Amino acid sequence: MNGGGATTGTTAPTATHGRTITYEPGLDGLRAVSVAGVLFFHACATSGLDGWFRGGNLGVSVFFTLSGFLITTLLLTEHHRDGRVDLGRFWTRRIRRLVPASLTVVVAVTLLSTTSWFDLRRADAWAALASVTNWHVIAGGEARLLQTIVGPLGPTWSLGVEEQAYLVLGFGAWWATRLARPARAMAIGAGAVVVVSVVVANVVSTWSPRLEFGTDVRAAEIAVGCLLAVALRERRAWIDAHARVLDVAGAAALAAMVVAFLTAGTAPWLLRGGHAALALVWAVAITSVLAHGRVHRSLALVPFVAVGRWSYSLYLVHWPVFLVLSPERTGIDGVALVAVKIAVATAVAVALHLLVEQPLRASTASTRTTVTAWLATSVAAGVLAAVVLA
Repeated sequence: MNGGGATTGTTAPTATHGRTITYEPGLDGLRAVSVAGVLFFHACATSGLDGWFRGGNLGVSVFFTLSGFLITTLLLTEHHRDGRVDLGRFWTRRIRRLVPASLTVVVAVTLLSTTSWFDLRRADAWAALASVTNWHVIAGGEARLLQTIVGPLGPTWSLGVEEQAYLVLGFGAWWATRLARPARAMAIGAGAVVVVSVVVANVVSTWSPRLEFGTDVRAAEIAVGCLLAVALRERRAWIDAHARVLDVAGAAALAAMVVAFLTAGTAPWLLRGGHAALALVWAVAITSVLAHGRVHRSLALVPFVAVGRWSYSLYLVHWPVFLVLSPERTGIDGVALVAVKIAVATAVAVALHLLVEQPLRASTASTRTTVTAWLATSVAAGVLAAVVLA
């Protein structure tokens, strides 16, 4: 939840100011709603409340679309300002944004797996470090699905999807900006990704983990965000002219989001293009935030913005924390345990955000230094996993 997902985005800009990027706190608020869905889904499922927030995992889908929008906005703005896209700078920003916190969590979970808290496999740690947890699960069949996804690093599957997508998106944007009409080229490319992803979801595989975790299938949600960024490029006047309609549509989209979080579950239609369809709803919510109406003002409230800024760290740490705080260890369950889990996960996430994520994201190290540090620390973490894990 980038990444993030989600979970894994970047500073929340608007797509409408051409050469500059303006911070939009409402988009951080939208991140907060998304990560809340994931947290309540997992907290309830591990606290004896299985029927609650059955569709909270769709928060990851919102993160995918929001990330596609934000990253494409940054790339378009860079091209408009500088006349080119600097791939080295783009990937350096991604490394600084994503790697420090995720690497810290992998190392911490690896070390804690020498205790009774976690049962982490060496291959799972390596897959997380290489950002390929999703394909690691798909390749391993049912046994690995049950082992890895419910393991402490299970949520890293979505980080893998996003980071793999960023690799393609960076090259795609670089290529598009060398053409006469780069925005149109990016729109055509993103549209093609949506179509291909939906086709793949309907004809290539019948194994649901392949449909849920495959980058080629889930890329449609990211591509919808890319299309939105292109569509809203320098459209401030249009957004202002339709602000009331967008506000009503955005409120309806948020209501639909909450209903989906509460009821959607693992409906088969979601795996057959449903995620891509819902991404259109998420796109409406994003657009309404840019209209600066009631939806924006609600999502821009301080608590929402704060949780949105912590959302990447929250996504990374929540599942390991929830596994530690089991009913057997705590002696409680139900709503009380859900409250304890979310409170502890939030405290850990805030510490990770303040001590690791934020300081290193602000680093001014060169591309070479950043990449070298990333490779060296990742190799060291992999060696650690080889030594202490089975």
